[in-house]
Amino acid sequence: MNVIVKENAFDNHEGQLYHYFDGEKWVEKWEKTNLDVARVIMENHLQELEPIRNQVLTGNLSPLAYHIQIYSFDLKLLSSYTGIPKRHIKKHLKPKYFNQLEKSILEKYAFAIGISIEELKKIK
Repeated sequence: MNVIVKENAFDNHEGQLYHYFDGEKWVEKWEKTNLDVARVIMENHLQELEPIRNQVLTGNLSPLAYHIQIYSFDLKLLSSYTGIPKRHIKKHLKPKYFNQLEKSILEKYAFAIGISIEELKKIK
């Protein structure tokens, strides 16, 4: 996960000093706007998603794994939002079990993540 830290000591109307991880090293950059930093973070996040996306497409993981990653959840947080035990969530990361889920369980996941059931069943 990429981290951005804004140093408040450098706040002014002309710009801010940002630190972010570009996937290989920490970068320090003075920006008039944080749009460039947000773009780099988003690009890195999408690169991190690609292996999970490929595993979903090949049938090794369920779409739930992709949505957990894209929306920056972890098992503990998703469990607390849904009331579904972490061990069950781990099981639902496997397509075999995810495809057998009842609508009520899918609704819990979709609501917690903030997407529809149809979106939960697909990846981008």
